[in-house]
Amino acid sequence: MTPPETRRLNEVWAGGYTGYRMRNTLSGIRVGTLAALVAVALALPWSGIRAAGVFNPNYIISDEEIRDHQAMGYADIVMFLAERGGLNTCFDADAADGLLKSSAQLIDDAARRYRINPKYIMAVLQKESGIVEAAEPTQRQLDWAAGYALCDGCSRNSALAQKYKGFGKQVDVAAGWMDWYMTNAEELRYLKQPGETYTISNTQVTPINLATAGLYNYTPHLHGNKLLWSIWNRWFGDGPLNITYPEGTLVKNIESGAYAVIQASKFRPILNESVLTTRFVAGNAIELDDISFRLLESANPGRPVRFPDYALVRTENGETFLLVGDEKRRITSQEAFAKIGFNPEEVEEVLADDLLDYREGGPLGLDLPYPIGRLVQDTTTGGVYYAESGVKHPIWDRSILQANFTVQEIHPLSPETLAGLTDGEPVRFRDGTLIKAPDHPRVYVIADGMKRVIPSEEVFLGYGYGWHNILTATERALTLHETGDPLLLVEETVTAAAVGI
Repeated sequence: MTPPETRRLNEVWAGGYTGYRMRNTLSGIRVGTLAALVAVALALPWSGIRAAGVFNPNYIISDEEIRDHQAMGYADIVMFLAERGGLNTCFDADAADGLLKSSAQLIDDAARRYRINPKYIMAVLQKESGIVEAAEPTQRQLDWAAGYALCDGCSRNSALAQKYKGFGKQVDVAAGWMDWYMTNAEELRYLKQPGETYTISNTQVTPINLATAGLYNYTPHLHGNKLLWSIWNRWFGDGPLNITYPEGTLVKNIESGAYAVIQASKFRPILNESVLTTRFVAGNAIELDDISFRLLESANPGRPVRFPDYALVRTENGETFLLVGDEKRRITSQEAFAKIGFNPEEVEEVLADDLLDYREGGPLGLDLPYPIGRLVQDTTTGGVYYAESGVKHPIWDRSILQANFTVQEIHPLSPETLAGLTDGEPVRFRDGTLIKAPDHPRVYVIADGMKRVIPSEEVFLGYGYGWHNILTATERALTLHETGDPLLLVEETVTAAAVGI
């Protein structure tokens, strides 16, 4: 396809041609590539929760999908259009050969001509004009079906707009422009490119493949691309990006402010602020739009996380528990309850079923020091421990404190008192933590107690992780966790040869 006639280049503005829709200043910030590589052949079993398509502004659709021009045949397109509106009854001349054709044939021919998925073409038509689901398409919808040659506030009477007016031309150029971009992107440095970071709708976006970069050139704002994604997901199933969030992943609905956590392969809503602040690190949450959040919830819903850390509950069986993390610790007697200093008015009546997500912890009695656990520090060496029920668990690195103990106070303790406690296992990172060594760019996520390497920047951004959430830990602290399977965007087998080792 011939590059547009109105292309403008200069050293200051790099926004370039954007489908004649809107020009947008970019910032050419290049994000460093993660150097993580997988050293052995691994078949990757999957655990956790599969997202039914989650919008990620950095990765909207794969290159392979947008190039799948055989995804639907002519008969499939006819049936698809007939099920959704009245577009099937419309005819127009094909911009390529001038022949009169039905809407379905125009879409099918453009898909084959440019090797562009007809699903994508129809999604663009719906996103721009709503024509696919219109019971009786209007002439205006037909004339500007793909929104091509229009910019916000531009006149439809301009010479450029008139050149591309008409349904046949709009279908042809919607497919043809994407083919032209994907074929020639390396030479089109004035257009948005994969791997570069841009400010789009006041958001930092790094397209991580050609198709996503192309979409931001065609529609240089988040709203339009999110709309395209939602249409694609609604029409064609699970959407372009199916990912399995690791155990312990915290997610946030950026529109409602709601939080949820992935636990035991379930989406578990977090019901209140006290639960969030005492059990999780809100700043580590992956941010999702409302549609994505609700799709994730509907994929595999679980029981809400109702109780904050150190909540006191009593079941219908008369048993009283202190809830600490994911454990329920039975209080052995009323004497223990009173001497530890609990307030009877703080006990919440619950059903035993409300505690099914908690594992049984050690009973809470008076025979051992620090029955409910606290952070303590050796006043001589400065070493920090988590002391609980007579056992001191060393904390090997400051990053573990950052990950696990955001609200707890550290209490000084003499070496003599510490010596009276039994040595326990070191405290490990909680699930969902992102960590790296100080002298290596490889990043891991902790899931099910294992450290899973994130093998590329594409995977990191594809999951919606933030660079600011990575904690730098010592090599010694990293050894606390066995190495699990690499974290990938799709199920596949990774071999040493595949990653260049």
